Amino acid sequence: MSTIGVRIRMSRRVLAAAVLILWLEAWLGGQAAAAADAPSARDPVDAFRLAAESLYRSVSDGDPLVVLRNVTRAEEALKAVPPERWPAPESSAALAAAMDRMRRAVSALSPDADEVYAASASLRLAADAVSPKGQGLWLEYRRLMREDIAALRTAISRADGSEGQEAERLQSLNGHYGLIRAAAVAAGRAEQAERADAVIRYADRVFSAASPNPSLTKDLAPRIGAAVEDLFPPAAEAPASVPPATVPPAGFFSAIGAFILTALTYSGWRKYRGEQRRK
Repeated sequence: MSTIGVRIRMSRRVLAAAVLILWLEAWLGGQAAAAADAPSARDPVDAFRLAAESLYRSVSDGDPLVVLRNVTRAEEALKAVPPERWPAPESSAALAAAMDRMRRAVSALSPDADEVYAASASLRLAADAVSPKGQGLWLEYRRLMREDIAALRTAISRADGSEGQEAERLQSLNGHYGLIRAAAVAAGRAEQAERADAVIRYADRVFSAASPNPSLTKDLAPRIGAAVEDLFPPAAEAPASVPPATVPPAGFFSAIGAFILTALTYSGWRKYRGEQRRK
């Protein structure tokens, strides 16, 4: 074999290796660019959404240590969002209030299971509502609240000894509204939420009476219905159903309480309470 032939073959191998190296560099560069464009790295609002999602899932999974860790991560993600990134002037205050509700729920000496779960769901819906990558989960509640109003209207119209059913129907409606209120305000529906607040508070006073006055109850369902319809954006229609909520495992919240009692010192607890009072 001639020396020239060997050199030619070696040159071809070197050239092929160089082409392969250039291709690998280009591919790795593309992967790095894609990673840099990922929502969690590029978009702080969506990073907060993902943190709220993780917190919500951890409440459902039932590990109290993970829940407390995810509460802190969600708080840090919320603080990292520049004010100008929020979609509405009221977004920051609404999300801060939802986050504070979550922190207070898990920091209670005797955590209430329903409140911890509701707080995590409310925060998740609110975070989803403000994220450009969100799915508009809070809009799914339009259908459920319509059903609540229809049931309330039926209960009001009955005169067959259905006392108390009006209050139960209103309680169901109020429960759904409590989950989405922060999301509605964060999405820019603060004025509509204030109107819904007023109408629902008035209805609660009316139905709390021992014998609700029929002249006051007859127009309540249409008024509440109008307030609820106004709460949602006109073009938004809810999907057919809301995914069922996962019930946290038994003993989870008592475990949270036991952990907090062990982990918090007396001075730390006093400091936390002092901060809450200053707020």
